[in-house]
Amino acid sequence: MRKRFTTALMVLALLYALTLTALAAGPNGTLSVQLYSWSQHTYTPASAEVVKLTLNGEALEGDVPAMIRDGRTLVPVRLVGEALQAQVLWVQQTGQVILTGGEGVIVLTLDSATALVNGVPTPLPDGVPAQVISYGGADRTMIPLRFVSEALGAQVEWDQTTYTAHLTAELPETAPEPPEEEPETPAQEPEVPDGVTRITGMSWENGALTISADRSPNCKVTDLGDRVAIDFLNAALGEDFSSCAVDDPYLSGVRYAQHGADFYPGSDYTVRIVLDLAAGAAAAGNLTVTATASGVTVSTHAAPVTQPSEPVDPQDFTIVIDPGHGGDRPGACYEDIMEKDIDLAISLKLVTILQNCGYQVIMTRSTDVEVGLYERADLANAAGADVFVSIHANAAENRPDYQGIYTYYHPSSNRGARLAQAIQTPLCQITGAVDRGIKDADFVVLRETEMCAVLVETGFMTNHEELMNLNEDSYQQLVAQGIARGIIDYLNAEAQTAA
Repeated sequence: MRKRFTTALMVLALLYALTLTALAAGPNGTLSVQLYSWSQHTYTPASAEVVKLTLNGEALEGDVPAMIRDGRTLVPVRLVGEALQAQVLWVQQTGQVILTGGEGVIVLTLDSATALVNGVPTPLPDGVPAQVISYGGADRTMIPLRFVSEALGAQVEWDQTTYTAHLTAELPETAPEPPEEEPETPAQEPEVPDGVTRITGMSWENGALTISADRSPNCKVTDLGDRVAIDFLNAALGEDFSSCAVDDPYLSGVRYAQHGADFYPGSDYTVRIVLDLAAGAAAAGNLTVTATASGVTVSTHAAPVTQPSEPVDPQDFTIVIDPGHGGDRPGACYEDIMEKDIDLAISLKLVTILQNCGYQVIMTRSTDVEVGLYERADLANAAGADVFVSIHANAAENRPDYQGIYTYYHPSSNRGARLAQAIQTPLCQITGAVDRGIKDADFVVLRETEMCAVLVETGFMTNHEELMNLNEDSYQQLVAQGIARGIIDYLNAEAQTAA
């Protein structure tokens, strides 16, 4: 009897000890992890308490869980950053992770207790830095949850009982992608009301495709990689519409179709014309799309700069795109159109093109916020970027007849001059704008940046015609294509020279 009682006491004591250990470790248990030292390139064994995450009431989980280290909750950067719809960029050369979203640009350096928030050095809570943690065969960059989440506009509530961090955030709806349906020739002409633009025909002559309309059309141009879609909004195919064959080294065919309101809200009738590109052709280098008073003209041409036989690997380069002005600094303003909006619209299109090409891209601002000139340069320097391109629109108050594009570089930078010319040439060719050449200037963002930097003045807002172009989505796309072509040509040419 005494032996049984002693055994029971031992079991109770063991259960009590296990309970205390579990309580001390937190309700979700502990992990055995490896901490990586960025400076020493060594791993050290450690333990961490597991934390659960939710975002707007839904569980947020990854291959490496959130955990508590040194009194702070750390989370995998991509798990939380991308869930909050931030752009996440890892810069291997500098050991930095950069998040862009909401109204903030955050730069975290591995093992550093200081972050940059919109270019301003900011100490991290309790000095707990971003760090690499290895668990289950995966290495993940872990960042302070509350600091980063709140900087990206989210709220964080902590539940001590369950060791759960609840995130709430107003997430913007993802913009719909351009329709991908393959157009087919309609069997019959739909009945359409008066006031709808009629697309009357297509003709091909001397390397140019002319799409005719009975009035100046509202059109949008979308680069879809192996093809280009030209969408005519509030438009219908005319009764006598006729297509044409093309014989061109850059185009393999032309297709068209009538669509309804499913393509663009607010446009009950949409005509889509698809230009299929020949093998090796690219919209940014081989096509120029120009809207006219009576339709659209598409001309084909050779790429303005010859690519080297072995182009650079885009993943090796980081490009900073700097939309001018923002927030309480709108820049120039004419006909109720603000420069800051033009700058941002072109920049967002440019970033999309470069990212689709595989380049690592950072924006100094992705929303309508004010960022100081020196802060823009500091962000680019902290990221160790290879190229910095600032986007602006020009103004000449006393010369409303002035049109055209300038690209500026710093007078001390030969690289800047080469990049400026590399951008200026295809940009003017693709847009058809007046080429006003490249110029040197002592702008802050050109002087204070440590990498090759230029500033592009995309046109004159004081000229009505050019202002209308700059405010048009399809023309902004052409500007973005021209700048992207120049950046890529420059990087390839520099790599070829170095080789």
